[in-house]
Amino acid sequence: MDLQRDLWILVFATHPDHAITLFHDQAENLADPTLRQLFLAYDHAHDLDPDDPRIDDLARRIAEAHRERYGPDEAPQLDTASEIPALIQGTVNASSPAWHRLGTLIRAQLDA
Repeated sequence: MDLQRDLWILVFATHPDHAITLFHDQAENLADPTLRQLFLAYDHAHDLDPDDPRIDDLARRIAEAHRERYGPDEAPQLDTASEIPALIQGTVNASSPAWHRLGTLIRAQLDA
């Protein structure tokens, strides 16, 4: 939770115009019981071995949920010129090899 809080502070400090939209989007995700379970499963994956087969299954389920929620549209995000998303992703990746692999798998499935 400390990491999430710190990253939200960073987003609000650097992109206050987009931060509230992103925050509301995450709040809506967490209000949905199915999406909340995926959020918790992602959190629990932090300490898994990156080669654990549960990572592959979770990536598939997250990518499917993303497609169901947003369809062909992009999810709300920061300005593409911003370096903040890469900083956030790098911080998340550095905190857990399993999260790094999970993020890579999710992006690959969404880009397919």
